[in-house]
Amino acid sequence: MKMTDIEIQECINYLNTRRNSILIEVEMRYIDKTRFDTQYTAFTGLAVPADSTTLPYYVWGEDADPYDKWGIELRIYFISDENMPIPLQIRAKNNSRYGYEIYDKRVNNNQLIWRLFQNGYRLGQN
Repeated sequence: MKMTDIEIQECINYLNTRRNSILIEVEMRYIDKTRFDTQYTAFTGLAVPADSTTLPYYVWGEDADPYDKWGIELRIYFISDENMPIPLQIRAKNNSRYGYEIYDKRVNNNQLIWRLFQNGYRLGQN
C-alpha cells in the first residue's frame, strides 16, 4: 500500500525518536545488486557493506533461482511505544523472527525505507 508524503514524514518523525532501537536490512537477488548498490550509495553517501553473504546486506548467489525472490526486500525492525503513528501501525507486524527478539515490530515497506535512507538512516543498526 503506497504511502503519502505526509504519512512517510509522520513515520520518519516517529522513528527519529527511536533512532537507537532501529535495524534496517536488505535481501535481494544477485541480479538486483548493482541497482540497489547504486541507489543506496546515492541516497546515503555510503558504500554497501563489503560482505554480502550476511544480513543486514544479503545478496543471493548468482546461481540462485531468480524466481524465488521478488527483487529487493527492505525491512526495518524497531522497538515501538504507544505513540506509533497510524500509518506505521497499519504496516507494522509483530516481530517473532528468531535472533531479532529485542525488536517488537517489523515493517517491510521499500517506499518508507528508501526515504529513511534519504534522511540519514543506513543499513544495520541505526
